[in-house]
Order: sequence, then C-alpha cells, then structure tokens
Amino acid sequence: MMMPAFVLHRRPYQNTSLLLECFVAGCGRLPLIAKGAARSKLKAELQPFQPLAIDWRGMGEVKTLTGAETTDKPLALHGKRLYCGLYLNELLTRLLPREERHDGLLEAYWKSLVSLVHVEDIDWQLRLFELRLLDELGYGLQLAVTADGEVISEGRRYLYSPDHGFTLTGRGNAGVSGATLHALCNGAWNERIERLEARDLMRTVLDHHLGHRPLKSRELFH
Repeated sequence: MMMPAFVLHRRPYQNTSLLLECFVAGCGRLPLIAKGAARSKLKAELQPFQPLAIDWRGMGEVKTLTGAETTDKPLALHGKRLYCGLYLNELLTRLLPREERHDGLLEAYWKSLVSLVHVEDIDWQLRLFELRLLDELGYGLQLAVTADGEVISEGRRYLYSPDHGFTLTGRGNAGVSGATLHALCNGAWNERIERLEARDLMRTVLDHHLGHRPLKSRELFH
C-alpha cells in the first residue's frame, strides 16, 4: 500500500541508484534505495519538499523503493526559506529514530513547510517546529514553571540546564527572560529581543541533543 512520504535527504548510490532518507506516514524515518532512479524520471520526483506516496519491500535496515508517485506540486522554497526547509530536514534526519512512528510530527512538518512558503514570519515557524520535535522525542521544555516548581515571571530572567530545566538567576542580563519563555509557551511574540533570545535558547537545547557535529544547514545561513 502506498504511504504518504517526504524525502528528507538523498545521495547517489552505486552510479545508477539513489540512497534516500524518507519521513513516511505510519513508519517514521525510513532509509530506502531507489534502484536505477539516478538515470530515470524518478530522479526529478524523489527530492525534498515534494509530497509523495511510496511503497517499498525488504526486511533489512535499508529497504528497497518499489513505487513512488507525486501527490501534489513541490513546495517552492527559495533563498532563506529554502535554507529553513533544509534545516527542518536535517533536524529530522539527525534526531528522529529510524522506523519510529510519528504521524503527528509528519503533519506538523508538512504544515511548517507550507508556512515557509506563505507566511511572512518564518522564524516563528521554526521555533514552533523545534518545540514540537522536542515534545515528540520526549525532550519537551517546561516553559511555565522553573525546576523548583515556581511560576515563571515575565519580568525575571532564567538560566537553562539540560539536566534541570530553568532556574532563576539574579545576574543582570544572563540567561533568558521570562517574557521570552512565555512567548515560546504561547507560540507568539513581537519584540525582536524575544525572537533572538528564543532562537539562541532553542539552539542551546537542540545542540545538547545533536552532539558535537554541527548542522550543515546552519552553515548555509552564513
């Protein structure tokens, strides 16, 4: 049965084939070999940001693609929006375990890609997806209360620890403001300082789970 899917990453394999990392409904992240696809019309279809329906076979870690068809037009991402899409793909490729079902995250990913095309505030879309990804992986942030159970106040500042969460700090401008944490919790913000703090906080949180290997998509921004 054909299943909805997106290609997260692809690379050449044995001259005529493609090695794919796909995000598939009902299956999660799935590695697939598309035999002969590098020299067929499939090459143009098996690309990131193209909604697909696919089928496969095989019992090993890497399955064999047996069918693929487009289900909609490819999403037109350009410039910074393209880099943002590649960033989402790399996050999923690096953090999502293979063959672990996350259909809610797949839907959130699709909505984020559509938003990158149509919505002006793309930074907000990235933060929302980052938070959803962490929740799905069991690493969700507690943004309403501190590690000690105290309600986070907009007018105060907090330090983040991967092991403990947020704790109150009295060191001037150290850490992140409660206003930024409230904005992340509510999914909306207006002040530029909150956007920058939110970006830096989420980078710190994600880097803890990504390890020491930097994201290639971040390098593209520079």
